[in-house]
Amino acid sequence: MLTKNSSTILGSALVLFSGGMLYLVSQFSEAAEEFRALSPKFFPQMLSWALIFLGAVILFQGVRRPEKAVFEIRPTREAVVRAVSFILLVGGNLYLLPRFGFALTSTLFMMFSQHLLGERKFLLNFLRTALFVGALYYLFSVLLRVPLPIGPWGY
Repeated sequence: MLTKNSSTILGSALVLFSGGMLYLVSQFSEAAEEFRALSPKFFPQMLSWALIFLGAVILFQGVRRPEKAVFEIRPTREAVVRAVSFILLVGGNLYLLPRFGFALTSTLFMMFSQHLLGERKFLLNFLRTALFVGALYYLFSVLLRVPLPIGPWGY
């Protein structure tokens, strides 16, 4: 039985989700492939295959473990509040992204999520965020020429 423990459930869900993503990516139009060195399908397909592989690893690790209850411990109230807050933070990021642009919303999202996960050193948090968002902005905007959402300030 595949529902032996939480690893088998997580692994099989990840494999199924990634397989669905791979199917959806295969339905993308091939019109842009003539004009680019890399197809628009390349990165989503690469990530889907990587997730399928990692999901299979988790699934097989779960099959080898002994059978036990899926939910062994009850989550604390603080963990539930953090999880719900993170989901709301992701929703807020998706809502504000087209209005304020990639740079500002990604910076705010990353800083708040690090704080939510327990990082209390503001300067380290800010430096890590600025470096990561700057590198992503440079990678996608300059190197790959992917248009990112632009805020009212032009970036």
